[in-house]
Amino acid sequence: MTQQLNMLSVLLIHTTVMLTATAQQNLTPFGTASQSSSYDSNDPSKGKPENAVNPPISNKYSLDNCSNTKQSYTGISEAWWMFEFSFNTAYITDITIYYRENYAYRMDGFKLYVTNTSTIPPDGYLCYEDPNHFRPPYPDIHQTIPCNQLGKYVIYYDDKGSDEVNVIYEPIVELCYVAINDKIFVGCLKGTWGTNCLDACPLKCIDQHCYPENGSCTWGCDPQKCLNNNCDKHTGACSEGCVTGLAGQFCNMKYKLIWI
Repeated sequence: MTQQLNMLSVLLIHTTVMLTATAQQNLTPFGTASQSSSYDSNDPSKGKPENAVNPPISNKYSLDNCSNTKQSYTGISEAWWMFEFSFNTAYITDITIYYRENYAYRMDGFKLYVTNTSTIPPDGYLCYEDPNHFRPPYPDIHQTIPCNQLGKYVIYYDDKGSDEVNVIYEPIVELCYVAINDKIFVGCLKGTWGTNCLDACPLKCIDQHCYPENGSCTWGCDPQKCLNNNCDKHTGACSEGCVTGLAGQFCNMKYKLIWI
């Protein structure tokens, strides 16, 4: 009997380890894509921005599979592709890019941002800036770039253009697939965390998602009820207190002012 209990304990330990394994979640189903220009102003369906977040997952190029901004020799100083999350903000661990096959020189000098505004040029966290060589080595057309940043927008930005033998093109963006990833911990149902998943996720976490291992907010926190819109992205607590009329660590309690 004792041997059976010991075997059961070992099995439970292994099960717990398996259940708290990490996994990647692609957040592109939860938002919309846009870009600086249309490849063909008469037919915006060609090279549309949402192509970059839809299958197939490859570098194989066509105007039905890839996003494509306008091609021009003059008059375009910058080109960009932008993704906006449908919820407030997301914590982005890394971004995977599949650029147009055989056209790595058009990626030369690109920048990748995570921001809280849609300002162009981007005004936010610079995840990566590619060295602008105008000659080999050119960027890898399939690469994963770490960010580890909270934001509402992801922006691929190019203001360098490309030298193509006898032709110099202004900046162009040709993204065939983009995955915007967040690390999730498998093991607890939504809204719970901790040993045996008995602890409740902070109410301020976006959609009450938190990491099972420590209770920190998976996608950041919703600051609308916090003073100065300032809440801690890890705990979900309001950093500077609550707006008038609310109380508690997560500003989920109402109170009435009594004048004397």
